[in-house]
Amino acid sequence: MPPHHGGMQNLILLMSLSVAAPTPTSTAKELTLVIFIDALRADALGAYGYGRPTSPNLDTLAKQGTLFTRAYANAPWTRPSTTCLLTGLNASRHRTETETSLLPADVTTLAERVKAAGWYTAGFTANGNGGSLAGLQRGFDLFEDPTRTYTKDKRGKTYNGLPTGEFIVARVLDFLAKSPHDRQFLFLFLVDPHDPYQAPPELEAIFLGDFKGKIRRHARWEYDNDYPADERFSMRAVYDAGVRYADQAVGQLVTGLDKLGLREHTNLIITADHGEAFGEHGFYLHAHQFWEEVVHVPLIAVGPRFKPGVDSRLTQTIDISATVAALAGAKQDGLLGRSLLDAPATSPVVISEYNEFGIHRQMAFDGRTKVIWQRPADEAWYLRTAKKKEFFPSVSFDRETVHAFDLSVDPQEKTRQEPPLEPAADALLTQLRTFVGQASASGR
Repeated sequence: MPPHHGGMQNLILLMSLSVAAPTPTSTAKELTLVIFIDALRADALGAYGYGRPTSPNLDTLAKQGTLFTRAYANAPWTRPSTTCLLTGLNASRHRTETETSLLPADVTTLAERVKAAGWYTAGFTANGNGGSLAGLQRGFDLFEDPTRTYTKDKRGKTYNGLPTGEFIVARVLDFLAKSPHDRQFLFLFLVDPHDPYQAPPELEAIFLGDFKGKIRRHARWEYDNDYPADERFSMRAVYDAGVRYADQAVGQLVTGLDKLGLREHTNLIITADHGEAFGEHGFYLHAHQFWEEVVHVPLIAVGPRFKPGVDSRLTQTIDISATVAALAGAKQDGLLGRSLLDAPATSPVVISEYNEFGIHRQMAFDGRTKVIWQRPADEAWYLRTAKKKEFFPSVSFDRETVHAFDLSVDPQEKTRQEPPLEPAADALLTQLRTFVGQASASGR
């Protein structure tokens, strides 16, 4: 089966660097720093109610800043989701939705907006699909990723085959220590929780305990994945260790910012490109599904522009783009999200989209009702990539399928509405069809 989010097929490039914070030399007055953590589901963090010790540093930041409890990804896998963040557009509008697609030249990037407002822009990503493989380096004065920078001969220690969070943080702190720029926007992408799940042994021991069985570090999406209980336990345990490893890197970053004297000038926003499933609905990993475990992501914002507290408004990835533009004083024309700095207004409808491997599936969510609409899959395209229809039993080729859930009474998505839908779901489906139709009509 083909890889879905990239990362594993990329050339992995690392450089060995100490994570100790350098001597303060930066004169930066304003720093906006956005961190994507790959495959981090919201309920994997203590701040969102998880009982295992995955996130001491993130939990502390959540108490110091704003914890957004209902944040959603606008796409369920890396390339389109990262592009949503770095353009402020939904996936069908930026059109960077497949493994081979590049950001179109007519799409303005967030980095270009911020740069035009007089800010220095830099990106440090451990996932090529969240970087130059998709053309996402455009507008960054400095951009480092596995494809362009971290060459094989400079590779350091890896666990899932990609640069570690502590490696990326070391690069960032080294850059900040030497940077002469007064206003800076930095984008970081950490991949430590991503499959194949693996972390430093001492962190895995925290979550595996006295487990003696075979550790499963990877799963199949929908096919032949009825894993025994011990394998499911081990898989979630080593994923949790990866989350703890990413959390550790975030802690190193915060410590480094303090030592550089930058913390009081920094607005830090932390979220994820998507979540990760562990069989709750017969599905693992992420990609073409819109279950809560895949699209509900953490969102923490801390800094001088964010007040401590909990914010329960419905938010989405493209809102972060609008927020960064607002923080930078950059133009926001054409951005589809709403700045988190603004007072909560009428709740938006979150649209999340998947258009790859011949599968066309979209989600609309208004904070209560979720509708998932799938058009008939393109059989020829599907078979060129997935090879066998049985690999994805949820995909239909001869009819559209619609499912709806009322999360106010069914937060675990156990009771599926089938057509004819209840009025709220039917209205949401109409809105979703119109949104997708507008993209098709415009060539987007």
